[in-house]
Amino acid sequence: MEVIYKKVPPSDSHFYRALRLESLKHNPEAFETSYQESVNTPELHFEKLIKENNPNKFVMGAYVKNKLVGLCAFVDYNKHDVIDSGTLIQMYVTAKFRGLNISKSLLLAVKSEVMKIKHIHAILLEVKKSNSIAVNTYIKNGFINYGKDADVQDFLMITQLK
Repeated sequence: MEVIYKKVPPSDSHFYRALRLESLKHNPEAFETSYQESVNTPELHFEKLIKENNPNKFVMGAYVKNKLVGLCAFVDYNKHDVIDSGTLIQMYVTAKFRGLNISKSLLLAVKSEVMKIKHIHAILLEVKKSNSIAVNTYIKNGFINYGKDADVQDFLMITQLK
């Protein structure tokens, strides 16, 4: 099975929306946004960013036979005042394709793309403490615990790039 990793192009923004809604419906515990809130939103935040095609704010996609089966988003800012860092958000792989290292490859593809952004030297992410599979995936891919967020249910993790 061949998996293609690429930035989700503007023409695929509707595929992003479908997979994002799937992620919120099937794994609500992993995300801050709710399915109900998002399904009623005419255009999701990252749908707009995908259409803008901004190199510093993007969604990396995993495609199998031209179908989007995984995603991982990045923005070149963070809410934790960590200088020169951006944020990784919305990691999701559809259930049928889990266990195939797609999330690892998505992380590598995002890191590779972020290396092109001159002012970004680190990637932050927040992950639910209870999501042990995700926590372990991030640790195996170079992220370390940077502390707890104000909400003690989350870990704040970071990886250095340069």
